[in-house]
Amino acid sequence: MKKAIYILILLLFQGNLSAQTEKPLKTFRGHSETILGIDESPDGKYLLSGDDASAFILRDKNNEIIINKVAHERSVNDVVFSPDGKNFLTAGSDQTFKIWKLDGTLVKTVKADEIYVKTVVYSHNGNYILSGGGDNTARLWTAEGDLVREFPGHSCTIYQASFSPDDSSIILASCDTTFSLWEIGGTKIFQKKHHKSGVSAASFSPDGKKIITGSFDRTIALWDLKANLITAFEGHSEDINQVEFSKDGKFILSAGENGLAKLWSLNGVLIKTFGTKGITDYTAATFSEDGKQVILSNKDNSIDIWKISESCL
Repeated sequence: MKKAIYILILLLFQGNLSAQTEKPLKTFRGHSETILGIDESPDGKYLLSGDDASAFILRDKNNEIIINKVAHERSVNDVVFSPDGKNFLTAGSDQTFKIWKLDGTLVKTVKADEIYVKTVVYSHNGNYILSGGGDNTARLWTAEGDLVREFPGHSCTIYQASFSPDDSSIILASCDTTFSLWEIGGTKIFQKKHHKSGVSAASFSPDGKKIITGSFDRTIALWDLKANLITAFEGHSEDINQVEFSKDGKFILSAGENGLAKLWSLNGVLIKTFGTKGITDYTAATFSEDGKQVILSNKDNSIDIWKISESCL
């Protein structure tokens, strides 16, 4: 019995040590302030990032910077490629989001919030844009930037807005401690309070049957579409800034304020930890398009790319 306990302690120690000693495959620099949003192009060739100094950087995966441009009058809070990879969006604290061509040509500036735009995303079919921000309201736009409808009802900033895989519904995460599910036509399905602090992130699984939420209360929750809790995850010691499903829907990635990102199974088992505790804070996180890497942005103005080992997959 004592031997079994010793082996268990040794394994736990080795796992924690691994998280502290492993290094990222690549670290990209170039930003002068904290990076607030990152995205990889659909073909996996480009990396887009936006920062607190109002700029975005488009680079290739070899860290060759293609465009470094001041895009907004205030911070760039979010960035995202269009599904066809020909355009991208930037969301700013100057009340706008902007539509850009891949060569850096500005297509349109859209006033999308009365305070600031925190989140912006394309629908999967590329026909619509969804934004949310400081005036507590999400808005649906055409891909050209024309307003379609609003989704009111939250009492605090919309931190993340996401489309379902079939684009028939949306999920909103808010700092009012709730998340809400809506039909794309404007009917609210539910607004759920569960977390003890603001909901920083919410998104759908690739099959559209589940929702994942992350919170500043340091917890993660997995839900069905009727707001029934499936799995509760605990393991972060500080605020969680991002949660996301892997492309195949088998894993969940979370990133937070303690300098650690974590890879989970859907039943709440911690598979791997990335980063070094206390060194920096992760502000955004995403899986690479091939699902073999995780991309993490830091408050130290850098981007880390970590390999997911074959044993984890």
